[in-house]
Amino acid sequence: MPRRLLDRCNPDSIREYRAAARQRFDDALAMAGQGRRTGAIYLWGYTAEMILKAAYFSLVGLAETHVLTWKADLRPAIERGRTLGIAWPAQGEGHNVRAWAELLVSVRALSPATTYAAPFASEVQRQAQRIQQLWRETLRYRKNYAYGYEMRQVREAAEWLLVNSPGL
Repeated sequence: MPRRLLDRCNPDSIREYRAAARQRFDDALAMAGQGRRTGAIYLWGYTAEMILKAAYFSLVGLAETHVLTWKADLRPAIERGRTLGIAWPAQGEGHNVRAWAELLVSVRALSPATTYAAPFASEVQRQAQRIQQLWRETLRYRKNYAYGYEMRQVREAAEWLLVNSPGL
């Protein structure tokens, strides 16, 4: 008998985040093509979140297959962000795309060897802010119908992050 879907899932890791980000991006494109704008935004928001988390955890030296957990990895990253002065709201803290982008840029800036060029750092943060203005993980509970321009803004920002993910 085949194993159930949830039993076939790998644990969270940098590799898993990157692979899932690409899949969710494509899933969102399919939804957008069916006129399911809010659903597309929902998936593109997660695409961005996974890209930024993968980039951060890779930057701090974790192996691609290191199992990421809330207690050992996500919570300490969020606390590090707060100590660096990043406004990181408690509501949906693990999903805050803007804060993950700021953490990534801030931690890179701590070392001349990893600092982004200023225009690229600004663009990473700009794209994350574009998404954060229109996306929250709580969209799953909402029946609202997104406007076309809102969907395009989130798609463009998520696509920018995905295309540039090797350099993040």
